[in-house]
Amino acid sequence: MSYINPLHQGRLILISHLRDAFASLYVHDAPKGSATLGLDGDASRVVSQLDEVGGGHDRDLFNFPFLFHANGDPWHEANDYLLSLMRDRSPLNRRTDDVRRRASKLLDYLLFCEDKNLDWEDFSGARPPHRPTYKYFYHLINEGHRSNQVINQYTAAVYHFYKYVSEHWRNLDMKRVDTIKQVRFIVQGSKGVRVVDAEKRSQTLRTTPVSSVPLGFVREDGEDLRPLSNRELGAFLAAIRNEKEWSAVERLILMTALMTGARKQTVLTMRLKHLKGFTENKLQPGGDYKLHAGPGTGIDTKYDKPHVLYVPKQLAEELVTLSKSPMMKKRREKFSAQLEASRPGLSVVEDDMYLFLSDQGNCYYMAESDPRYTIVKSPQTGQVTETIKRKLIQKASSLFPKNFSYHWLRATFGYQLYQRLRVLVKEGTMKPGEDIDFIQKRMHHESRETTENYLKLFMMTHEKVIAQEIWEGKLFNGGYAVLKVEAHDG
Repeated sequence: MSYINPLHQGRLILISHLRDAFASLYVHDAPKGSATLGLDGDASRVVSQLDEVGGGHDRDLFNFPFLFHANGDPWHEANDYLLSLMRDRSPLNRRTDDVRRRASKLLDYLLFCEDKNLDWEDFSGARPPHRPTYKYFYHLINEGHRSNQVINQYTAAVYHFYKYVSEHWRNLDMKRVDTIKQVRFIVQGSKGVRVVDAEKRSQTLRTTPVSSVPLGFVREDGEDLRPLSNRELGAFLAAIRNEKEWSAVERLILMTALMTGARKQTVLTMRLKHLKGFTENKLQPGGDYKLHAGPGTGIDTKYDKPHVLYVPKQLAEELVTLSKSPMMKKRREKFSAQLEASRPGLSVVEDDMYLFLSDQGNCYYMAESDPRYTIVKSPQTGQVTETIKRKLIQKASSLFPKNFSYHWLRATFGYQLYQRLRVLVKEGTMKPGEDIDFIQKRMHHESRETTENYLKLFMMTHEKVIAQEIWEGKLFNGGYAVLKVEAHDG
C-alpha cells in the first residue's frame, strides 16, 4: 500500500480518468467540429468542446493530480501548470508520476504559506528574506530532515511553477522570486568535452559530489557492478540447481540475465511471440538465436535503445518449455481474467502475453507498450529481482557475495565472454582490439569507453584469480614445515 500524507487529505486528489484532458472549451462561440455540453449541476449552462486531434485513450490522462486551497477552491494556477507539463508529451509518454511528485511539492509550499499566513503571490518584501520563496527555502533548511539534494528539488518545483505563472497568469518579477546567475562549465564525457550553459538559483544548496567507483567495480548508468568470479559463479549455479528450493521461473529469470547480459526490464518484458524465432532454421552459427529488443518489439530496454540479444540454444529451449507448461498456461488464464475484471474492454492476445508471470497471474515488469501502462497508478518495476536476490544470498554457500545484486549478472556475462574471447586472441583467431568491439556490441554500450572500463576490471579480476591460485599453493603447502621460526634481518 502506498504512503498517504495525511496533510494532503482533501487538498490533493487524483482524478483516476481525466477524459479529453486537452480539449478546448468555448463559452460564446461554437467552432466547427465542436460538441455542445451541459455543465454538471447546471444543465441549463452549456459550453462548446473542441477535442484534441486523436482518438480513444490518446486524449485522456490517468491518475492526474488536482490541488485545492484551504477553502475548497481549486488552485487554478497550479492545476493549469501541472496540465501544461503533460500537454506536449506523446500519448505513450503520458504517465503522470513526475507530475504527481511536483503536485505534492507545490502543495507542501502552499501549506507552508498558509501556516505562516503568507500570500504566495506577494513579493513586495524589500529584502529577499521577507519574500515567501526565500522564507520557504530557509524553512526547508531549518527543518533538518531533508537532504540538500531533496531541498533543491523542492525549491526547483516552486521556481518553475512561478515561472509558468509569470508567463501565463500574473505579471510577476522573477528576479524577486529567486536570484538567477548564468553559469558556463566544461563537462568531460565519454564523447569528449562540451560546454554547458545553465542557470544557477540562489535557493539551492551544495550537494555531495559523485563518489568514486569502489575498487573492483565498474560504474554503468549510475550503478556500481562487478562480475561474479568463477568460484562465486559456481556457488550461484549450485544454489539455483536445487529444484526443491527454486522454481523454473526464478531460475530462468536469473539464467536469462546471465546468458544474454540483458537488464531486468528486458528479461521480464519478453513475450510469447519472441519465442517463435527459436526455430532450427534460425539458429546462428554460434549456437544461439537473435532476439531483437527495444522500440517496436514489445521488449523494454534502458533508454529505449534497440538491442540484439543472442540467446543460447539451451536457454531458448528451456524458455519454450516453460512457456508451454501447464503451470504457465494457468497463469496466463489468470492474467486474462484479471485484466477483463479490472479493465473491461482491454485485452491482450496470446502472442503478446508476458513469458514470465507470477503465480497470481501478474506480470513482474509492466512494459511501456502494455495497454495498461498509462492507466495504472503504480506499474510493476521488477521487484521480483530483489526477492530473488535475498533468497539467493540466504540459500547459496559462503562463497557467494552478500552484497550481490541482480545486475551483477550483466557484468558476469561480460566477464565470461571476455574469458572466452581472450583464448581466441591468444591463439590468433581474433585480432587484438576485436574482442573489445565484440564485447561492446554484445553489451550494447554506446561508448567504447564504457567497454574499456569493463575490460580493465576483467583484466584485474583475472590476474587476481591467477595470483590467488599461485599464493594458495605456496602459503602453507599442506604442512607445518613452512612456518618460519628463525630471526632474520629486515
